[in-house]
Amino acid sequence: MRLNKWTIAILFAALCSGCIEPFEPLIEEESEVMVIDGKLSDTPGIQTITITRSSPYNNPRFQPVSGCVVRVEDGLGSGVTFPETGDGIYENTLEPGFMAAGKAYKLQVFTPDDETYESDYDSLLSCASIDDLSYEVEVQGTSNPDINYYGVRFYADVSGSMEESRNYMWTFEETWEYVSTYPIQYIWDGVILHDYTPRLHGFGICYLTSLLENFEVGSSMQLEQNEFRHQPLYFVSNQSPRLQEKYSLLVSQHSLSYNAYLYWEKMRAQAGDTGGLFETQPSSSRGNIYNINDPDEKVLGYFYVSQVQENRIMVAEDFDFPITGFDCPLDTAFNQEDFTLDYPIMYSISSFGRGSPYAYSYKECHDCTYRGGVTTKPEYWDD
Repeated sequence: MRLNKWTIAILFAALCSGCIEPFEPLIEEESEVMVIDGKLSDTPGIQTITITRSSPYNNPRFQPVSGCVVRVEDGLGSGVTFPETGDGIYENTLEPGFMAAGKAYKLQVFTPDDETYESDYDSLLSCASIDDLSYEVEVQGTSNPDINYYGVRFYADVSGSMEESRNYMWTFEETWEYVSTYPIQYIWDGVILHDYTPRLHGFGICYLTSLLENFEVGSSMQLEQNEFRHQPLYFVSNQSPRLQEKYSLLVSQHSLSYNAYLYWEKMRAQAGDTGGLFETQPSSSRGNIYNINDPDEKVLGYFYVSQVQENRIMVAEDFDFPITGFDCPLDTAFNQEDFTLDYPIMYSISSFGRGSPYAYSYKECHDCTYRGGVTTKPEYWDD
């Protein structure tokens, strides 16, 4: 019996569909585990403690725990209450002197369902200053042997005394300057073409600041001296435009007790090469917080206190490697009927400098604020 091509196609499709079965990994996990995170420092400003419940791996979502009474107490019995300022977010600005080196602190959480959670005491240790920040060009390999990522790696030099903490965490805040790809000369609002020439350069340069999730940890406990030379920190690759103009990295160095260091060193290893503090669910990383009425209950998260030292480095260099820019395809229009973007921003490419024809792209390519930055230059930018 001969089979025509349609019969063969139907049989093949049925065979393939019969071979594919969805795979659902069997993961043993406790549902809605309490997650309590808090870090206090002697740095002035708002201090934050978050209280949530974990969610299943296949349905991740933010599950705040509201209505708690949150209190931080020092070893002398003095305490501060943290009011809830948002769902599961508890904040306060501490009075000067409450946080002091040499004192120990613990966290207490009283939930609406009459459960009480408490952390171990954590000691606030003095933190050495950052002597120097530097950077070097670095090449990173990828899974494709023919493709490498270029960028810069930042390094820190630290010299501390034997009385200061020997365990550290480094966190980062970046600011980078970027320039609009095209100017603004006209704006089409769907009805009228507005002349924008008087403000031609008003949105040409922006500055974007981000608190990074990446972090690093280190310890000098096994070293003869409490110091680091050329301690590797954050890597900025050429796969974004951040190094095109000018870049600044603010490094915050946190003192850690030994137990806090062990916890964050484990979290750093769990996060892998990305170093993201929140990229990997801490499914098995039990912290220093427990239910005083049920010590066997699994509680995730960690409470610790820290002294913080900061230092900033600026990068303004014409690198030899290519840097990925913002994608800005350019289109041309001779009249309003040619506009293919809703309410485009444009400029004239006429030999007279005015009127048709017009060149236009995405709003982000003409107005830098559409990419999230601001036009106000930071005070430290030209230092």
